[in-house]
Amino acid sequence: MSQPDARFPAEIRKLAAQLVRDEPALLSSLGFGPYVRQGCGTGPTLLIGDQSEIHLLASRPASRLDHRMALLARPGDMVVVRKREPDFEGYLADYLGLTDLDFIAAPGDGQTPVAAQLRWSDDLLDRCAALAGAQGGLTLTAYITSGNLWRLAQAIGARAQCPVHVNGPSPRTAQRANDKLWFANLARRVIGRDAVPPTLSAYGPAAAAALVARIGRQAGQVIVKIPDSAGSIGNVRLLRDDLGDMPLPTLRRFLIARLHALGWQDIYPLLVGVWDSGVTRSPSAQLWIPLPDDGPPRLQGVFEQSLRGENAAFVGAQRTVLPGGLHQRFATEALRIADVLQRSGYFGRCSFDAVICDDGSGQDVIHWIECNARWGGVSIPMTALHRIAAGSETRALLIMQETLMRKPVPTAAIVTLLDDLMFRAGRTDAGLVMMSPPPQQADGLPLNLAAMAGSEDDAARMMQTAIARILAAPDA
Repeated sequence: MSQPDARFPAEIRKLAAQLVRDEPALLSSLGFGPYVRQGCGTGPTLLIGDQSEIHLLASRPASRLDHRMALLARPGDMVVVRKREPDFEGYLADYLGLTDLDFIAAPGDGQTPVAAQLRWSDDLLDRCAALAGAQGGLTLTAYITSGNLWRLAQAIGARAQCPVHVNGPSPRTAQRANDKLWFANLARRVIGRDAVPPTLSAYGPAAAAALVARIGRQAGQVIVKIPDSAGSIGNVRLLRDDLGDMPLPTLRRFLIARLHALGWQDIYPLLVGVWDSGVTRSPSAQLWIPLPDDGPPRLQGVFEQSLRGENAAFVGAQRTVLPGGLHQRFATEALRIADVLQRSGYFGRCSFDAVICDDGSGQDVIHWIECNARWGGVSIPMTALHRIAAGSETRALLIMQETLMRKPVPTAAIVTLLDDLMFRAGRTDAGLVMMSPPPQQADGLPLNLAAMAGSEDDAARMMQTAIARILAAPDA
């Protein structure tokens, strides 16, 4: 048993024990038979970038962002994607040195979870089991760790008769941590009542409308969130002026229509709260949470997020250091929350999103917004480039995940356009990295790039040059 971490008071440890006592499945859901273990084992890794198990993402067009997980691979690993992209696979080998990878296209439709598809396919399950058996073990690393992934590990282990590790949290802990209402309650209990903006639960349409009307009278902006959706995709943001004197029945119909338009399926509770004003920064804490016996959670980076639109959609981020004592306060609070999660069945990659607000008191206010209990648009490039660029002196990292308003450009053409700017493993210290291939869709060019450089200004200039070239490129 690991020793108590002296950084954290006894009440933090008691809170974790209480969470497990009140919901034993946080830990008991780790039981998937004699061959399945939580952690990272020896041998190869099976990487799955599927995002379909995140609420509201399953019905959206394929984004090709599932290819990002390939950047975490090592020689001999297996990577499962919805649809293979040979040009991107060639780019990974030629520019990043990611060779000897076994890419697999998942069978079936684009909505069934990939982990379930692998488990239901005898041929692919045999292929995974053969890889595990030949190397004496296998580790499963997925974009989001779900019950489907744990059941896949169970099936592979039983067939291969060898250990299979799951690099992620217990199914129940992952479900809870990804729930914005659960996380808000956790942050309040760990940090204090003011750790989050005013946040309430609505268990029906009438209650949701009543809370929106009440908060709208008190605050300038109201936010309604589908609690288990990712980022901003399940948000409805309403201004006080939008609400006016709308009668409650009308407001109820208006709100439900807006939520249905997002793909919501009448699942309660909903989160209803205050949308913060006076926001000066939007940092995220990038964390690694090891098994309890391997030490306390580690803060591996703080990134300033770039958000756009009325619902603050994520479009990029860059590494940052918060000013003065704010950085230490931010880090301490993040690690306290992570410590409770660790003691409640969480292992693996995790990030917390927050906003810094100026309330006029002269003291920066930290509001914790959500936990990304999964890999993500910041943690994948941060982790991958630390490994790929090992030994490099570059410190600045700028990430872009945005749609350019132009016709599609194929992967191979983008690589050619940006060739002289591209990072080359073992040959350059700075450069651009393509994180995923752009899908070929008619309404824009989704682009996911990362720029590594010696300074933030150099990284920004590199990214600006890349965008200008792509926008100016002739249509394919």
